[in-house]
Amino acid sequence: MARGPDGGLCESCRHRRVLESARGSRFLLCRMAEHDAAYRKYPALPVTSCPGYGAEPRTDAGRRQRQG
Repeated sequence: MARGPDGGLCESCRHRRVLESARGSRFLLCRMAEHDAAYRKYPALPVTSCPGYGAEPRTDAGRRQRQG
């Protein structure tokens, strides 16, 4: 599982939403919390393990760059 420098697994999870304040602070919101109370809306970072982790899918552009 890929880990980011600040948020751990959350940085590369498809369930995360990145929010930025007017002052430039950055927050990672877990969208799993919308439907499952077992997940915290704003988890303590860095997250090193999570049963709901789902790697963000690669884009077609990224695949093309690696192939050719």
